[in-house]
Amino acid sequence: MNTQTWMALFKMGFVILILSLAVVIIVTLIKTWQTKMQSGKEKVYQQLAEEAIELQKQTVENQKKLAEELHELKKRVASIEKILREVE
Repeated sequence: MNTQTWMALFKMGFVILILSLAVVIIVTLIKTWQTKMQSGKEKVYQQLAEEAIELQKQTVENQKKLAEELHELKKRVASIEKILREVE
């Protein structure tokens, strides 16, 4: 093999090396971008989950208040019924 053949092979190898490096860099950048996008989505889902938990806590508190008020109303109605029976 002569010098020109070796130079041509060296140039082709160098081009292949550069293209391989470019592909690796591009794939790495795409994977990094995908990870950032996924992380952003997870943050949004985490916020939604936290809001849902807070709303559930508020709902439980409201249910407790309503149960207490209902119990108080039942006691009042019972006392009114008792008074009405005594009046009759």
